[in-house]
Amino acid sequence: MGQAWRNVRPDMRMLSPCLPQRDWTSLTYKFPIWKMKTGRPYCTAKEFVTYLQAFSDYYKLNILTQTMVETIHFDDGKYLIYTNFNTSFIAPNLVMATGVFGSPYIPEIPGAADNPFVMHSNDYRGSHDYFNERVLIVGAGNSAAEIAVDLAGRALVYLVSRGELAFFSETQKLQDIRGISESYLRELIKMEIIRYYSHQEIIRIRQNQVLLKSRMLEVDKIIFATGYRPCMNVLKSFQLRSNKYEAPEITMAGESIQYPGLFFIGPLAFQTPSSTVIHGFIKQISVTMQRISERIKNRPVSEPMVNGQHTMQTIS
Repeated sequence: MGQAWRNVRPDMRMLSPCLPQRDWTSLTYKFPIWKMKTGRPYCTAKEFVTYLQAFSDYYKLNILTQTMVETIHFDDGKYLIYTNFNTSFIAPNLVMATGVFGSPYIPEIPGAADNPFVMHSNDYRGSHDYFNERVLIVGAGNSAAEIAVDLAGRALVYLVSRGELAFFSETQKLQDIRGISESYLRELIKMEIIRYYSHQEIIRIRQNQVLLKSRMLEVDKIIFATGYRPCMNVLKSFQLRSNKYEAPEITMAGESIQYPGLFFIGPLAFQTPSSTVIHGFIKQISVTMQRISERIKNRPVSEPMVNGQHTMQTIS
């Protein structure tokens, strides 16, 4: 249950508030996270996992854990799902909610692949592993900002990005939240405790030496906080077209424009930058469920149903 969140650093603070007056974290307002014992105003990843489990228990969700979908095929208007336990499912509607955490992205930079000095922010577990080391963080998003602040004081931190850091306090855009304290990040950069170089391109990496457009850096670790790509390996047999965000082309209800009954929710339904946060995509989910309900109601009576009844299986 919530395996992607279980793999995240447990003490990582989420950037969506979980308060009665400003709740951007709960899956539903009928079962809010702020009624549980969580850090305020921002809970940790571990606390969010506890909430997911409580949510599942409360609604008695039929969830198969430790089950991996290996392949999915589309045939005669139905989706055939095969798992690692040699079990299979057939359904006229399929919801893909695999998110992006399973596909960390590192740019194709000469010398980055198979380099022991290179890692992705997805594998970062805390500052204790980098005491007195020189660490280069690549990126300008939430993860880059959080890791830079976390390492400040313990390590010599370099932060590089292709553009300029954007801040929520200036843009009022959810995707521009930079950690739980923007002012602290700015202060660390201003005092050069975090050495920030903007408008940089990495030309190449040679072991622990990084050649930028304007300088050469020698470091002990290179952390790419460069985001993720949609996790859709199980759909490799599908000929899905992508939008400019490399996410599937979908309708406003999250339904594939190529495969009827195939729905994408969460970050996979990427239509705007706010689609990557809970508060951004939770509104679309209700629209998706309404569309699925319409499809179920409009199914021909003679069409066989899964296991003799309309069911939804969630596999995590």
